[in-house]
Amino acid sequence: MNKKKTCLFCNKPLNGRSDKKFCDEQCKSAFHNKNIESKEAYIRFVNKQLRTNRSALRKACPEGKATVRKQFLISLGMNFTYCTHNWKSNNGNTYFFCYDYGYTNVDNPEKVLIIQQQSYMLNQ
Repeated sequence: MNKKKTCLFCNKPLNGRSDKKFCDEQCKSAFHNKNIESKEAYIRFVNKQLRTNRSALRKACPEGKATVRKQFLISLGMNFTYCTHNWKSNNGNTYFFCYDYGYTNVDNPEKVLIIQQQSYMLNQ
């Protein structure tokens, strides 16, 4: 009943130590990279969307403060579901940030006010 062990990545027969799992370093690396890739896919997706959101906010607000239509941001790839953090101002407005650019809703439901993060916002 001596069952021959095979490589966990390429299924080739293994020779050598009894606890050997891979035939060479390339198979070992490929195996671990494949497992990490599937586990990290969601994280990469969220990070990519956060970068896209920041880019859209930055493009729509080159001067540090602007009011724009939500549809314009969506056309630039913005997804309002994802943000890095939020900040509540003294007047009660909640700003949703994607790194250093944030937005808040205004009276018109089709528009948002975009701001660039200021140093005083970091201390609260």
